[in-house]
Amino acid sequence: MWHVLEVGEYVPLAKDSTNPKPQAEWTTTEADRVLLNTKAKLFIKSALCRKEYDRIMECKTAKEIWETLQTHHEGTNSVKETRIDIGVRKFELFEMKEEETIDQMYGRFTSIINELNSLGKSYTTHERIRKILRWLPKTWRPIVTAITVAKDLTKVSLEDLIGSLKAHESVLQEDKPKRKMITLETQSGKCSQKDETLCEDEESLQEDDEEELAFLSRRIQRLMTRRNQLKKNFQPKRNGAKPEVDLSKIQCYGCNQFGHYKNDCPKNKQKKSFFKKKSMMATWDDLEEAQSKDEEQEANVCLMTHSNAEE
Repeated sequence: MWHVLEVGEYVPLAKDSTNPKPQAEWTTTEADRVLLNTKAKLFIKSALCRKEYDRIMECKTAKEIWETLQTHHEGTNSVKETRIDIGVRKFELFEMKEEETIDQMYGRFTSIINELNSLGKSYTTHERIRKILRWLPKTWRPIVTAITVAKDLTKVSLEDLIGSLKAHESVLQEDKPKRKMITLETQSGKCSQKDETLCEDEESLQEDDEEELAFLSRRIQRLMTRRNQLKKNFQPKRNGAKPEVDLSKIQCYGCNQFGHYKNDCPKNKQKKSFFKKKSMMATWDDLEEAQSKDEEQEANVCLMTHSNAEE
């Protein structure tokens, strides 16, 4: 039946001719070979869902159905090669994670192998075993060394390797609580030391703050005491009255006589009136001179106009 999928449908031919033989002339062997195509089509269609069945509905032979499904799911040759390259890269870069179990790791590894097998790329058991041993974390190095030394990797099966790794995993799981307790004790010791240092720092800071507060309170008390003393010594003026001044003790800086200020000096007032009159007289003379100049200019203009008219 697989021959039908690879080669195609069998068609009986007449002797010495390329024309199909009439069905009435088929032999029993030829009839059985023709029925193989029908059986292959029936088997493939019965395994497909509705969506896949609609995709191959127009195919007439089992080979056409198979090639249509293969192209859709695997792609063309170029697409297939690209997917193989991606799968090989996943295989080469695969590593076991720190918090991952052996079953989880082997499940991811098997999915990559199955994907490559479906694309025509396969690895031997020896290659898979050596890859798994290289991918294990650093904590697994003792068991890796023991397996490599004690066993011949060319004769070990994957099932035996996975069983040995799972046995070692159970031992590691038992050791984890002890390691956690030791880690917690170490961390608690460090925390206690840190707490002691923090407490000492807080106490020293608190003492410094208390000293600063005491110093500030003393300064404030001194300022308040000084303020009260100033209030007692200060006597404000009542009703805004100005203090009386004895003018007989006041000497004028203009005439050097007693009894008045310089602003109220009578000699200073006489000088001001004299200079004021003098300035007014100068201003009056300037006005008269300017007026006489204007009259002379007007007379000259009239003479020039009259002479021009006579000519």
